[in-house]
This record gives sequence, C-alpha cells and structure tokens, in this order.
Amino acid sequence: MKKNFMMAALVSAAALAVPTIQANAGQVLEVEVDDSKLLTLPAAPGAVIIGNPSIADVSVQGQQIFVHGRNFGQTNLMILDLNGNQIASFDLISMHTKQTAVTVFKGDSRAKYSYVCGTLCESEIQVGDEKDYVNTLLQQASGKIELATGNKTAEAEAPAAPQ
Repeated sequence: MKKNFMMAALVSAAALAVPTIQANAGQVLEVEVDDSKLLTLPAAPGAVIIGNPSIADVSVQGQQIFVHGRNFGQTNLMILDLNGNQIASFDLISMHTKQTAVTVFKGDSRAKYSYVCGTLCESEIQVGDEKDYVNTLLQQASGKIELATGNKTAEAEAPAAPQ
C-alpha cells in the first residue's frame, strides 16, 4: 500500500515537471520572423497543421515541435495526437519586433528599405521592400553563396597581354 502511494506520488511529480502544452483554442503563440520557437509536447504528435505555411512552418522531432517564423502575418497551428485528438491549438502570430530592426522610407513613393542594426546597419530583405533593392540584395547574396560553396568560380577576364 505504502509502495503504491509512493509510486503514484512519483508519477504525479514527474508529470508536473514536464512542460506541457494546454489544448486551449485561441491561445496566442508569437514567433519572430526568421527565428524559431520550441514547443515540448507530453507525447509525440500524430499531425501538426499550419493554416498558412507562407507565414510559419514547423519541424517535428519526437515530442518537440520547432515553429519557424517565415513571413509577417497571423495564421493558426493545430497539433493532434496519434488518434486524431486535438492536443493544442494556437493563434500563431509571426512578427518582427527586434529592437535592431530599422525600416527606411524614401521620398513620396513610400519606397521601403529594411535593415538590421548592431554596431553597423546591414540590409535585410522583408516583405514590402522596394523591388530593385530586393533584387540587388538577392543577386549579391546568391553570388556570395555560389562562391562560398564552390558552385561557381569568380569570373574575371585575364588582363590583356603586354605588347
């Protein structure tokens, strides 16, 4: 009898120590754009559904769900167990609230340019940025990645031979 009581107490204490998700519909989950947030479940999920995968997506590893902010906006996240029962439901908001984010509007055209600032400010692509600005940044980033990965060698013409 005493042994059963001790076992029940240990099981209860262990259950309280595991961070679990409440299955409250409408619970708000905020994640930064270009960042991830970790959720730990009481058991492995059977299904994880994102309403709009252009706003956020997920990676599942066992009982852990990594929620990745992809774009600004709001969508929903539902988590079901292996039997199809709802474990959790969230109103998911993906936003950019870091203090290092800076947006510059130039002229009357409302052309938008995004930067992330630390010691220096660096260009950052965000939805709504001016089209030519985005295209230039994408082209530069692509070229840098190609050089770093060896997928493309630096192209340069040899100097003219001396006469």
